[in-house]
Amino acid sequence: MLELLRDPIYLKYWLAVVVSFLGDAMSRITLIYVASTLVDNPAVIALVIMAQLLPSGVFGAFIGPLADRVSKRALLIGSDLARIVIVLAMIPALRSVSLLLVLILLEGVGKAFFETARISAIPKIIGSPQRIPAAITLFQSTNHTLNLLGPALGGVLLVIGNVPVVLMINAATFAVSALLLAAMPVLREVPKAAGAAHEPYWQALRTGVRVVLSVPSLRFLAAFLVPIMVVLGLFTTNFNAQLLMVFDLPAFEYGMAQAVFGGGCVVGALLGPGMMMRLPAGRALVVSVGFFALTLLALAPIDGLTGRAALAGAAAWCLLTGISSSLLQVPIATAILQDLVEEVRGRGVGLMNSIMVVLTIAGVGLGGLIATAGGVAASIIVAGVALIVATALFVRPALRLGTAGSALSAAAANLVEAKRD
Repeated sequence: MLELLRDPIYLKYWLAVVVSFLGDAMSRITLIYVASTLVDNPAVIALVIMAQLLPSGVFGAFIGPLADRVSKRALLIGSDLARIVIVLAMIPALRSVSLLLVLILLEGVGKAFFETARISAIPKIIGSPQRIPAAITLFQSTNHTLNLLGPALGGVLLVIGNVPVVLMINAATFAVSALLLAAMPVLREVPKAAGAAHEPYWQALRTGVRVVLSVPSLRFLAAFLVPIMVVLGLFTTNFNAQLLMVFDLPAFEYGMAQAVFGGGCVVGALLGPGMMMRLPAGRALVVSVGFFALTLLALAPIDGLTGRAALAGAAAWCLLTGISSSLLQVPIATAILQDLVEEVRGRGVGLMNSIMVVLTIAGVGLGGLIATAGGVAASIIVAGVALIVATALFVRPALRLGTAGSALSAAAANLVEAKRD
């Protein structure tokens, strides 16, 4: 995995992602803090989070055709430059919740462009499909680390500085990211699909969806993502509630529990390549999802603990759920990148990302409803049971699939050519 950082091309890409994501993590907690101080209503915090997530779910699939026709460099740098303007515009809007929400939504649109282009560019940057699991692992571990550091740095800056300082730093990270990406000649290459630019946009979108769903591994993944992402969204909603409302952790212990979870996420990402070397993507996905479901069920025996036993149980559970929730993302990303032909990679990444985000948002909403009706811990345990059942239903298709998805990439490419003609 670390050998990728010795590749100067990948190193520039990695540094661009690091500075950009660190700024995002810092401003994310800052904007939630600002919104909560302007309006004393928990619903406002939910609106901020929704505004950050929604654009990727709504626009991801529609950005895909552009990623297949325009150079990744243009999309990546363009989204960075646009977000500089948007983030700086938040400074005079800090006293207006409605205007701030609009700008957060616009920044989310910029991030949707950036992420679609960034992910679809990975195979071109690393040069070999065999390096995809390592690249995904390095990104996942880096992202989880930044999610730990970013909010901490943002909190410190809020104490010793002020909100505009955090936003200006975030804008500066986008500028650094744009400069690093501009120095990558490999991103200037115009996609093969650009030759079909005369194809109407909506036809290109339909072709992309048809080609993606013609690959068995991706069709299988799209179906399996329904229970996976809904449960993951539910877990995301109720994880913090479990720590604060059920385990009743004080501020310091709550922070340590979050750190343990983040450390588990890093461990899970690091375990991913080893699993992918031993198992085909479909089987690896079933194993990792089953493991995640079991860690949710592990909450049952520790839910009633008190005192030091509750602290130890909470720490162990945070570590296990961190490992398992991170581990299951490796085979998902690997299957998407390895089994998508280059001509529709942008459309495929956009479509699959939209599916995942929309289902996660649905899970977030469902998690709140179930927790209100039956309790926080019960909602997590029930979600684990439901995911075990779903995993059992998908075992046979996964075993039958094997590595067929990759083998049929050529057939998908032929379908793209036929659509062009």
